[in-house]
Amino acid sequence: MHINIAPVLLASALVISAVSCSHHAITAAPVGFLSQPELMKKAGDGSWNYAAADIDWSKYKTVYVAPVVFAPDALGSGVWGNESDLPNLASKFRAALAGAMSARYQAAQGSGAGTLVVRAQIVKLAPNSPARNLAPQTQIGGTGYGFGEVAIEVLDGGDGTVLLEFAEVQTTSRFSTEKLSVWGSLEKSFTDWANRIAVSCQAK
Repeated sequence: MHINIAPVLLASALVISAVSCSHHAITAAPVGFLSQPELMKKAGDGSWNYAAADIDWSKYKTVYVAPVVFAPDALGSGVWGNESDLPNLASKFRAALAGAMSARYQAAQGSGAGTLVVRAQIVKLAPNSPARNLAPQTQIGGTGYGFGEVAIEVLDGGDGTVLLEFAEVQTTSRFSTEKLSVWGSLEKSFTDWANRIAVSCQAK
């Protein structure tokens, strides 16, 4: 049995608070991209997750990482003017997820029995402003800091059972070097998120 992994629910975005770029926090469970967002519980500041009980990870031998997608208003109605960067960012995030999962699972070309399906949506994103981040006096309020908000789920590729759901926002750290690159903070988040999903998809 195969499942339809197409991101059919992209018309809705996650609910987030309208705050400045220096502080972002998910204030309610996501309602658009994830299959069963009501399963998630708050796990920390700006973080929600869910893991099914008693998952036998050993029965999965392969993984299919679906193309990463963006929420319709991910760039805030184009305010950042970086739409042309989105395809490359999506490819980098997908590659990070596939790379992290490859330590345990073989790559698959689609869903099916014995295969994990990983779906990811970038819900909100903003680039850094490197020129503003060069000196401490220009970093007041973090107005030059980028951020990324993500929703990820892992499904059983045979029957579509939701195994994991995860949503989080990461904001640039004042003492990071990533703030000196336009998308450095977001790309660091890609690695962090990918590694956390990969660790979660392993037998304990």
